[in-house]
Amino acid sequence: MARTVGDVRDRFWRRALYFLCILGVTVAPVRSALAYDNYQVGHISRVSFITNGIGIWLDTGLPTNCAGTIAGYMMVSSSSAPLMAFVTGLWMRGDASQVGLTVYTTPVDSTGFCQVTQIDTGNAGG
Repeated sequence: MARTVGDVRDRFWRRALYFLCILGVTVAPVRSALAYDNYQVGHISRVSFITNGIGIWLDTGLPTNCAGTIAGYMMVSSSSAPLMAFVTGLWMRGDASQVGLTVYTTPVDSTGFCQVTQIDTGNAGG
């Protein structure tokens, strides 16, 4: 019986999904357990542009000192032009989910957010 292009494509996607599920089961428990006091390693998974800055989520959650921040966002303050430009550029290029970062924060302050003070790309470039 001859295989059609649809059969090959379906088989490929089934195998890819199986691989991603296995990878997720193996990696997810390790990644979610790594919450540090003032920094978190991960990928930007959501961005919200707000009046006084940019709110970001990481796919791995929040650092410990960000507990209680509004809607789970860490804020990149508008007073930090380089950080705002980096996050905006990364998000608009569509690379945010592919670039691993370490985000350093201060505790939740009077704005209701923890503040991002540094973003380190390690050797990922960015």
